[in-house]
Amino acid sequence: MNYESEVKARVGIIGLGAVGSAFAHAMSFFHPCVGYDIKGKGSWNEILKTQVVFICVQTPGGFDDRLDCSAVDDVLSRLTESCFQGICVVKSTVRVGYMDSAKARFPRLPLVYMPEFLREKSNFQWSVNPDRIVISGDETAVDEVLKLFSWVDGLEEIVPVLRMPFRDAEIGKLAHNAYIATKVSFTNEMERISREHGADPSSVMSVIHADRRVKSREHLRPGLGAYGGKCVPKDTRELINASHNTPLLKAVETVNENHQNFRLVVNTKPPVPQSVENRSH
Repeated sequence: MNYESEVKARVGIIGLGAVGSAFAHAMSFFHPCVGYDIKGKGSWNEILKTQVVFICVQTPGGFDDRLDCSAVDDVLSRLTESCFQGICVVKSTVRVGYMDSAKARFPRLPLVYMPEFLREKSNFQWSVNPDRIVISGDETAVDEVLKLFSWVDGLEEIVPVLRMPFRDAEIGKLAHNAYIATKVSFTNEMERISREHGADPSSVMSVIHADRRVKSREHLRPGLGAYGGKCVPKDTRELINASHNTPLLKAVETVNENHQNFRLVVNTKPPVPQSVENRSH
């Protein structure tokens, strides 16, 4: 890894949970960083002195089964009121259409959307070694933000930089987690069918693992239980409720909900539940 970044900038991170703390730790190797959290960590005045601020606050599932982006709203409102002069990069997962709405409501702030892709138990390693960078926003602002990542090994050649409109990036992030949910539910349904007929589910899935178009066994291993965790369920539900026609994703949820009952019926000791963040996120 190249620890010498070509561009040094003062970076702020707002929200120091699982995503924000890992990202702050990673970026601090390459840029002077300051963090801030509503729970009392850090100084807001120091945040206002930064050139780029990364927003990593939580966006839980709301009462309408859509992502609740009010915490992002609160941060953007406060940055506007404080006359922040830098670029605002939203890393929080947001509901479909949020960034266009935010751009209209906070016209003074240069907004960039750059969703994070982490595995919860390896969040720091995944922050410093991303397998892709998804980014959207005004071209000039995006270029400035990407300069902060010149330390990423193989940027562009090995680690793709995927530039796209806000909506594409929003749905792409959600689709990533919904795809994980789909693989988990598919595997669990194959496990149920296999056990129903006295077959070994691991043997059955080995047929799929051997396909050159699949190869990776992530989320395709029987016995790991239903998907869960902080992100995959709420992000899948956001996609379901962002459209009026999502029969496949609804079926994925149904399979997931039924899987624990199936584990009890086959009289096997359920494994310790593993969130999808522990398997991949």
